[in-house]
Amino acid sequence: MITVLKLSLVTAATITLASCTYMDTRSKVSSGYYDSRLNEEKRRLENEQDKQTQLKRDQQRIEDERLSVERDLTRYEGQLAALDSDLKKANTDLESARRKNQLSRSEYEKLKSDLEQLQFEEKAQQYSKADPAEKQRKLEELQQRRQALQKAIEALATS
Repeated sequence: MITVLKLSLVTAATITLASCTYMDTRSKVSSGYYDSRLNEEKRRLENEQDKQTQLKRDQQRIEDERLSVERDLTRYEGQLAALDSDLKKANTDLESARRKNQLSRSEYEKLKSDLEQLQFEEKAQQYSKADPAEKQRKLEELQQRRQALQKAIEALATS
């Protein structure tokens, strides 16, 4: 009999607890509690998806910038190589004109000094840490000076 009484009490407690949980759940459903939680979580999900989309855009923009810098660097290195080749040709032309006695010693020394200065500055540009725009400006300046030097060598060699 005591066992039946204990069993009855346990059953009554369980039913009471279940009805409390049921009533609590029913109250939360009717008040919109679960709907508001669901909406809040949907907003959080949308915010996180927006953040992920923005991060992907940022990543793509950075990748595009990296590729642009690599292209600029490759083009710049090609221009430096062309300048180096032109300076070597100018040196060859200068030495050829000197061997043929087409210019005076003072003209030769002046042109040789200018040529060596250009070669030095060209080598310095290879290791320059300046920003790309400044490096490009300096390279263009060196190319103009090389052209002027080449014209001076050719003019003296043909006179």
